[in-house]
Amino acid sequence: MSSASSMPDMLDFEAMPGELGLYRRYLDVLGRVTNLLLEDAGEDSWEEVLQLLAGAARISHCALFLNQTGADGRLQAKLRAFCSSSPAAGAGLQSLDYEDHVLLNDTLHIGMVLAKNMAELPAPEFNFFKGLRIASVMCIPLLVGGEMSGFLGFFSQREKHDWLPMEIDILCVAANNFSAMLARQRMEHSLRASESRLRVLVGATEDIVIEFDAGGEIHNVWSDHGLLPSATSPGKSLNSALPAGMAQALLSAAPHVLASGKSDVVDFALEDVLGDQYFTGRLQTVPSESGQAVHLVALIRDVTVQMQAEARRQTMLDTLDLLEEAIIDMTPEGKLTNVSSGWEKLRGGEKSGRVPHEKSLLQFVHPEDQGEVQAMLGKLEAGSKEPGNTLRFRLGRKNGEYLWVEARLLAHCSPQGHVTCMRGILRDVTASYLEQKRITRLALHDPLTSLPNRLLLHDHLQQAIIRAQRNGSKVALGFIDLDRFKQINDTLGHRAGDIVLQTLSQRLQGALREMDTLCRWGGDEFVVLLPDAAQEADVRRIAARLMEAGRQPVEAEGQEIFPTLSIGFAVYPDDAGNTESLLAAADHTMFHAKRNGRNNVQFHRDTSREFSAT
Repeated sequence: MSSASSMPDMLDFEAMPGELGLYRRYLDVLGRVTNLLLEDAGEDSWEEVLQLLAGAARISHCALFLNQTGADGRLQAKLRAFCSSSPAAGAGLQSLDYEDHVLLNDTLHIGMVLAKNMAELPAPEFNFFKGLRIASVMCIPLLVGGEMSGFLGFFSQREKHDWLPMEIDILCVAANNFSAMLARQRMEHSLRASESRLRVLVGATEDIVIEFDAGGEIHNVWSDHGLLPSATSPGKSLNSALPAGMAQALLSAAPHVLASGKSDVVDFALEDVLGDQYFTGRLQTVPSESGQAVHLVALIRDVTVQMQAEARRQTMLDTLDLLEEAIIDMTPEGKLTNVSSGWEKLRGGEKSGRVPHEKSLLQFVHPEDQGEVQAMLGKLEAGSKEPGNTLRFRLGRKNGEYLWVEARLLAHCSPQGHVTCMRGILRDVTASYLEQKRITRLALHDPLTSLPNRLLLHDHLQQAIIRAQRNGSKVALGFIDLDRFKQINDTLGHRAGDIVLQTLSQRLQGALREMDTLCRWGGDEFVVLLPDAAQEADVRRIAARLMEAGRQPVEAEGQEIFPTLSIGFAVYPDDAGNTESLLAAADHTMFHAKRNGRNNVQFHRDTSREFSAT
């Protein structure tokens, strides 16, 4: 006889004449086992089943092992029932790890029967069963849903027990019945768990679930809602058990759902002493419990709170639409999701509501301002809670123009601190911004020539010296005086003098580099700032260009005027160590140029005999 054989699907053998009595005994036991498993699938009946099988096989030990996962994650066989003439013999059979019993594991997992004499077993299997003091072992797998879920063990104390094929086949049928019982048990447990979960979930969400048939008779109800039916309603009609508005909504939608087989949504309201209660429901078809008919299931949800919140929200939006400011909602990435009607006013024609394609706010911002706006959005997205998240930028209009807006931005966070959305309030500040810009310009620029004045020059000079200290470079500063300007004013008038100053400022500006600053110091004096003056030769070339620009004739009040300049230059840090001393050194050098006959340029190093050409 082979040591392992496949499990039969049915009894397909023919009993020999000498085996007929044994065959009848097994069939009788098989019938009793089957009835017992059908009547009672509980664990209390398992030991009785094993006693019947052990008696039929005339063996002293019979065991049921079911699979479970151990604490270490390995698959184990756990002893669940044991029948023996010596109950203490099962003490050593409590559990085994399949990985440690290769022959048993491989045979059972491919659905084969393991039938061996003890002497033929490998050491792990021999050591596990040796406490039974037996001569042979037969293990039959229990297959549930195609998976090996345990096994039945039959153990004989005879030296050798030659199992007849007929015995193995009938015991395999018994094992199959045991497997069917386990499958049914698991299914019933799963159904009970699903029903319990459904009741818990419905109760937790406060939803209402009603199952009813095409005639409107209720079959099941899960509901704890005060206005709706309780679990005592099955058997009643929808019209008698439900409020009229709900019953009418469900009955009106039912024919369409039954005919199409597709789900449908119904909305209805019920009157209550506290006010109208709003509900939404979804209907779909399901098979009846018998499977002979089609029922409908309605999942109904009380949305009163949401409807009231939406009404408040709409009232708030209507109020915001009365404001001149624009209210915008954005994702954490800065994409616009909703805008108020103020957005339409700012943009000039774009409707309020949902922004098409969820465009980014940056798409409407002037390119020169996008960096600042992006930095602010990034700070908010990172969860910054700093006050004063306000900035100004230019917002594009539909006609291609830009207007200045002031934006106040804030981020909304979840309880865990994650940014969920952002909101901004935008208002048009173009007029005030331009007026403020004009006032600032007047405060920092000369009104006649539009050149920077002394205040702005001081700021530029300080910044230039700080850069020079950091980079090890130099800063050149030159005072420029218009020679005999008083004579021009006295002979040709102040109007002519103004023309000369305006023309001269433009020409001097044209002789400078882009990084240089020309300032009107006052009266007929100008100051030129040359930052990053690396070479003396560069300063001298610029000085020469300034002298040449100053000598060009100027047409004023019908007269051609030929102005000249007296210029004095000083260099930081060669001639002075700070802002004030540099200004004084350049001014002193300019007066030295005037004393030397005017119409010339002087350098502080030359005047002090310490400035030598490199």
